[in-house]
Amino acid sequence: MYPHGNEILVVVHDAERRELIARLLSAEGFTVAAAGDGLTALRACANQRFGVIVAATDMPGSIDGFAIVRRARHRQPWLKALYTGEPATRVALAHTDMADFIAAPFERAELVGCVFELLHRSAGSEAADLCRRVRAEIRVS
Repeated sequence: MYPHGNEILVVVHDAERRELIARLLSAEGFTVAAAGDGLTALRACANQRFGVIVAATDMPGSIDGFAIVRRARHRQPWLKALYTGEPATRVALAHTDMADFIAAPFERAELVGCVFELLHRSAGSEAADLCRRVRAEIRVS
């Protein structure tokens, strides 16, 4: 179990992927809440403090993953974001909201490593993240 404030919100519309992510992170001792749509995720942010949000970039409807994170950060400005999606639909890592990206399908160690890295990353750090760039380049190649 991790300290209060390190809870994780998983916002993925694909039920199988959402359950997999939640199960993998729960097995590592994280407290995980899951939502299949943006409105459910935003309601969760109104009621619980999260340290990381794992959001799909390709959420259907009018609230995509980036919009969900932006709105969630209005309530919880410290919230760190890990985006997930298909490699072909990956957006540029330079996106202003992009904290980190993990292409699906991914390995358990990669998911857990990204979450640990985000939790330990300082909020104001502008330093280049070599690990993230290497992961992105490997996935694109």
